[in-house]
Amino acid sequence: MKTRMEKLQILVGLEEGIQSFKDRIELKQDSIDGCGGTFKELRDKYFDEIHTYKLCIKRLEQRFNKVRKTLK
Repeated sequence: MKTRMEKLQILVGLEEGIQSFKDRIELKQDSIDGCGGTFKELRDKYFDEIHTYKLCIKRLEQRFNKVRKTLK
């Protein structure tokens, strides 16, 4: 069984991971809006990557909520 401190550290790590993916999405979106938007293949690749990042965020948020519910 994990201590409260260990659970809080896990929550911090998960939140950092979520923020990292949000930052990546912002960078990809800026690239799409800039020069990358003119190249169809590159734009499509960036859209796929953004979709993947959103799925990762969703999964991390699920794990975050699961751990948060176990805090006392």
